[in-house]
Amino acid sequence: MTYDDLPADWPQRPLIDPTLTADVVDLVVRETDRAEGCLGILLCNHEHRLVQPLTINDIDDVPAHERRRPFDLFMSGFGDRLGGIVVAVGRPRGYVPDDVARGWHEAAIAASREHDVPLLGTYLATVHAVIEMPRWTGLAAAG
Repeated sequence: MTYDDLPADWPQRPLIDPTLTADVVDLVVRETDRAEGCLGILLCNHEHRLVQPLTINDIDDVPAHERRRPFDLFMSGFGDRLGGIVVAVGRPRGYVPDDVARGWHEAAIAASREHDVPLLGTYLATVHAVIEMPRWTGLAAAG
């Protein structure tokens, strides 16, 4: 499916269905951002509906130990107002997350756990597809 398949009332729907969420990610993460490599953070309210999508470009050179920084920034500043986030790692191509995408995913899991903000899902967004990454519930619950 693609953003062309989004139902007309998608803004009123919670981003808890992986198919709907993948289509929303496909809508908000532009192909030009995917081609350069990007991090998308979709801020959601307490009903898990999209409030604001954010895109950060030039993520390929971010060292692993600094990948939590964007998540910590938004979650520490707005955590009490957030009902959850959806993360999208934009890559130029492919169907399988690489080490960089997995690193961003791990950073999102750790920050969500620390700030008590639900991570509603992490998606790999390429020009080929939008694919949900594994939920890794064991890692999310580890302390």
